[in-house]
Amino acid sequence: MFMSNRSLTLFESAIKSPESKKNYMYSLHEFMKFAEIQDYDQITKLGAAKTQKILEDWVMHLATKNLKANTIRAKVCSIELFLEMNKILFHKKILHKLIPSSDYISGGDKPFTTQEIHLFLNSTTKLRTKALILFLASTGVRPAGITDPVLRLKHIENMPNDCKSIKIYDGSKEGYWAFLTPEASKALEHYFASRKLNGEKLDLESPVFANYDKFNPTKKNDYLSAKSVRHIAQNLITTSGIERTKEGNRFDKATIYGFRKRFNTILKLNNNVNSNIAEKLMAHKNGLDGSYLKPTREECFNEFLKAMQDLTIDPTERQKTLLFQQTKQISELEIKQEQIDDLKKSVNKIMGLVMDSSVDDDAREGWKNMLKQYISVN
Repeated sequence: MFMSNRSLTLFESAIKSPESKKNYMYSLHEFMKFAEIQDYDQITKLGAAKTQKILEDWVMHLATKNLKANTIRAKVCSIELFLEMNKILFHKKILHKLIPSSDYISGGDKPFTTQEIHLFLNSTTKLRTKALILFLASTGVRPAGITDPVLRLKHIENMPNDCKSIKIYDGSKEGYWAFLTPEASKALEHYFASRKLNGEKLDLESPVFANYDKFNPTKKNDYLSAKSVRHIAQNLITTSGIERTKEGNRFDKATIYGFRKRFNTILKLNNNVNSNIAEKLMAHKNGLDGSYLKPTREECFNEFLKAMQDLTIDPTERQKTLLFQQTKQISELEIKQEQIDDLKKSVNKIMGLVMDSSVDDDAREGWKNMLKQYISVN
C-alpha cells in the first residue's frame, strides 16, 4: 500500500482529467513497484544519479516487454510529470533515447465497415448495447468522450430531422458538438424507455449509458465506464464472428477506434463536407483553424447532415435517409426556381418601364441604371 503525501498532492494537482489521472497513477505505481518504493516522498529523496539510473533501468525493462514506443512514452510521461512537479532533475533526452524506435507497422489502422457494424447489431438483443454501438458509429467519439465528464441527459438536445446533438467534453476548452443520426437517436430513445419501464427515474443528471451490475448492488459508478464500453464492443466482435488480423500486439481493427476511423473516413471522403468542420466533428485541433474557427452547433450539424446517409447502418434506415436528402434537394431546387421566376418578373417589369414611351427621358435613364444594378447584384 502506497503512502499518500505532499509529493503526490503536487502531482495530482497538475492532472485535470479524471481519466488521465487514473492512467497516470497506474503508470506511477508500475514504476514504484519496479523500483521497490513504497512512499511517494521517497522518490524525491533518491538523488539525481540514483533517480536517473532507476528511470533508465525501467525504460529498458519496458522495452524488453515488446511494448510499442508510444505505450512506453505514455508510461514515462507520468513519471516525468511527477518528477517535474516535485522539482527533481533528470536527463529527459537520455531517457527518450532509450525508448525503442517507432518504425513499425501500426495496428488498429483499419475502420470497421458498415456491414460489420450491422453484424454487431444483429448479434445482440440488448437495447443498451444497440444504442451504444450506434452512438459510436454516429459520433466517432473517443472512449473518454463518454466518461470525461460523464455524458448525462442534460448533454443531449433534439435537433431537426429526428437527430440529436451531444455536447462532448462539456465544460472543457476541448468541448465540441457531436450528432446522432435518426437511427441512433431512435435506438437511444428505446433504451431510455426501457429504463423507465424497469423503474428508473430519469432526469437531466441521469447518465446516458447506465451501469447495471446484478451481482454488485453497491456498484461504484452509476454510469458505464470506458473500460466497460470496450468490453461490450469486444464481446460483440467475438459473437458476431468479425475477423481481425493480429499485427504485432494489436489487431488491424481496434475495438473502439475502428468506429472512429470509419467516421473519419466517411467525413473526409465526402467532398461536400467542409474539411475544417469535419476536423471539429472529430475533435481535432487542426492547426490555426482549431483556434480561430468557431462554427456554431447549427453549422456543424449542417455538415453532419451531408454525411448522414453514409453514417447510417441499417439498409432500410439508409434508404429513409436517402429519401430525406433527395426531398431536401428537390425543395432547395424549387426555392431556387421560385427565386429565378421572381427575378424574371422584376426584370420584365423594369424593362417594360424602360420601353414605355410615356416615360420621360430622365425617368427612363433612371430605370435603365436600376436595371443594370439589379442584374449586377442578382
